[in-house]
Amino acid sequence: MASTYTTRIRLNKQGTGDNDSTWGTVLNDEVIDLTDFAIAGYTQISLAGGDVSLTANDGTADEARSAMLELTGTLTGDTGVYLPSGISKSYIVKNNTSGAFTATVLIDGGTGTAVPQGGSLIVMTDGTTVTQGVDTTGLGYGTAATLDFGTGDANLIPVSSADGRYVAVSTDSTIPSAKTFTSATTFSAITTFTSTVVGNGSQAYSSPVSVAVASSAVSLDFATGNNFTTILDGNVSIANPSNPQPGQSGIIYIVQDGTGFRTMSFNSNWKFPGGTAPTLSTAADARDALIYNVVSTTDISTFPVLNIS
Repeated sequence: MASTYTTRIRLNKQGTGDNDSTWGTVLNDEVIDLTDFAIAGYTQISLAGGDVSLTANDGTADEARSAMLELTGTLTGDTGVYLPSGISKSYIVKNNTSGAFTATVLIDGGTGTAVPQGGSLIVMTDGTTVTQGVDTTGLGYGTAATLDFGTGDANLIPVSSADGRYVAVSTDSTIPSAKTFTSATTFSAITTFTSTVVGNGSQAYSSPVSVAVASSAVSLDFATGNNFTTILDGNVSIANPSNPQPGQSGIIYIVQDGTGFRTMSFNSNWKFPGGTAPTLSTAADARDALIYNVVSTTDISTFPVLNIS
């Protein structure tokens, strides 16, 4: 009776009476050694030349029998690693390629699984389709519909860096829908709110800005903060502020330098009680304050507090 071979990993099944006096060699070479390789074999597959079909040989060494596959080489396009058709098996696959393309393990004519570059996957095939051998449900993480985020540090929240539900903290982001902050929140960089901000508790908005020493003109950008300081070393004018928001308020400190007797004139949007701009304190190092409230973009109600030094 002639030898036959197992369906999946192609081991020699010797026929009755075959290989008289040499059956031990066949057993060692075509069964035991090949079984060892199917369980623990590690094979490198170069994809530098494009698609690769794994070799599959009856009773002799091949690539498809290996337990682990390492994909190597520089990809020049999306590349397939083709497994033998009609044979069920599992593999651990490491994608150690370079080049900005995808390596996919698949059966010719069937659905495959892409292995992330630099990563490893367990894949399994029924002989037609290749799928991942481990997924989040199998690991007990549940699905998006059933996952309980919980409140303890043991609860796991799966986050994808490409998931639009999460804001990347290291890059600029746009949040297109309403958000509620239930505890103290600090914005350490410029944050722009393009619609109404509703506060159900107390709010404190403060971002002091020290303006460079002013010798001719002062220009304030109200988008950068609420409280400002300017030091006069000459007679100056203060322009209408840019980006005023109705309801915004704050304090502008005006400080004389060590010489003193500097004057400040105000542009048209600054409105003072009685319609008259104040005469600033003129002593060296004197300090005045202007308490302001933005009534409209062209009406900055301003109340001077003089000589507070």
